[in-house]
Amino acid sequence: MKAERRHELAENELAKVIKGAPTFWQQSGGKFLLGLIVVLLIVILIQYRIRSNREGLAQANEQITLARGFIEQLQAETAQMYWMFAPPHDVALRRKQAMSEANAAIDSALRLSDDRRVEAEGILTRGDLNWTASSLPELPGAATQPSLQMKSQKEYLSTAAEAYQTVAGNYPDITHADIAARFGLAAIHEQRGEWDAAKSVYEKIVADTAKITPYKQLAETRLNLLPTLRQPLITGKPATEPAIPTLAAERNLPPTIAAPSTTQTSAKPPSPAPAATTTATTRP
Repeated sequence: MKAERRHELAENELAKVIKGAPTFWQQSGGKFLLGLIVVLLIVILIQYRIRSNREGLAQANEQITLARGFIEQLQAETAQMYWMFAPPHDVALRRKQAMSEANAAIDSALRLSDDRRVEAEGILTRGDLNWTASSLPELPGAATQPSLQMKSQKEYLSTAAEAYQTVAGNYPDITHADIAARFGLAAIHEQRGEWDAAKSVYEKIVADTAKITPYKQLAETRLNLLPTLRQPLITGKPATEPAIPTLAAERNLPPTIAAPSTTQTSAKPPSPAPAATTTATTRP
């Protein structure tokens, strides 16, 4: 009897549940469905955000690489002395186009991604671009023909210094970009004849990069070279030829360091170039 009674009660409870199901769905089904839709939308939004960030980062890196390509183009023009043999108007047009395209690529990179490494590298690239522009030789006839003129060296150096200072001040955690920017600031100080300021920057690089040997060695090399570079130039032909080449062609040329990868995935610092070269370079 007890077993039958329990079976009967169970059947009654099941009947109640079945009978009340439509009412429950009417009262709570809409809320449940709405909650499910909200969860699905959140998942889709997160996935879209992740995919969008990845695509934006990749595109931003491509734009920075493109900008550096234009910097290398300007550098190659000077190194190969192309500007001396091509029509001045063609050279001026090529320079202005390279500057415009490089700046547009940098702006695009900064819009595409808010990643701090991309931001630091983009601003650093703008500094390199203006430093390179400041080193371009003046074209024949530029003094009288406005179409051949670009901004003054002073303006380019000012813009480069502003970019380097922004990186050094706001992105100290992006190691390679920070050090590269400080090398850039030191190079500008050298170009302006601000020898004590350049020395101070190099000393800080040496102190801050004890574990990054290439950077430390390059900064020490520049420190050792500063006393020679800051000596006034002597004009006139000496009574006897000097035993070593004069530094006249080198005194205003800053050190160079390789541009860090735009992806910043490697912990290995870029290898420094020689302390001074005879042509303008991408990175001061």
